[in-house]
Amino acid sequence: MPPNHQQYGPNFVNALAKGLEILSLFSEGDLLGNQQLVELTGLPKATVSRMTSTLVALGYLRIEPRSRKLTMGTRVLGLGISVQRKLGLQRCARPFMESLSNKYDLTVSMGTRDRLGVVVLEVCRPPNLSQLVVNFDAGTRLPLAKTSLGLACIVAAPIKERTRVLDNLRGKSDDWPALRTTIERAHREYEHSGFIVSQGSLGRDVSGVAVPMNPPGANATYAFNVAGASARMPLNLMRKELGPSLRRMVQEVTEALSKIRQPQLVLTPEND
Repeated sequence: MPPNHQQYGPNFVNALAKGLEILSLFSEGDLLGNQQLVELTGLPKATVSRMTSTLVALGYLRIEPRSRKLTMGTRVLGLGISVQRKLGLQRCARPFMESLSNKYDLTVSMGTRDRLGVVVLEVCRPPNLSQLVVNFDAGTRLPLAKTSLGLACIVAAPIKERTRVLDNLRGKSDDWPALRTTIERAHREYEHSGFIVSQGSLGRDVSGVAVPMNPPGANATYAFNVAGASARMPLNLMRKELGPSLRRMVQEVTEALSKIRQPQLVLTPEND
């Protein structure tokens, strides 16, 4: 069924929302045809056809010559790169992330919330990693309430935003009671320790510890985590060493970011 947008009020533009919903389905770099988009969105075939034709004309999607299917266009890729460069958070954070990853021989990641998921923005793995346990990369979308990265984004979000997220999780999760218990525990842990510990994330033998970050002047909550095989991350190590070390790293990133003059994001017209 198509998403219900009535909850957003009279200023909400449904046509724009439909186009953005279609565009978001290409976030993993997939090749998709119109019929697949109809099945994924629940929108009428004629609506999908008009939307994709418009997105192709504007450069946000392009047609792959061999398959004749759609994929992400250069305008989306260029916009993403431009925003990343101008915000500077990833560029600023990466040296600190690499240092922590090398120190503990574990994977360090950064992400931010996207609706009921968390999008991974940066991943640093130790150079001598013998076994790939944390097998996601930048651009991967993970469940919000089932990873330390996502839980950190929830507990540090502004109250109104957090309430909206919890309401959406309650309405769309079959295992809401268990999720609520997990979120409440994460909130208590964050208030007490300044970080969140997660064991057996995503039903796998992976554990992690995460710390949220609200950069000065930003309108989004970010989170950093250290993750690895549960056998290498006992609870005592996460609480006594990894958590405090990650918390210090996030503070260092925040201080370094505050010293960088952030340029305003200026959109320039494309040349014909």
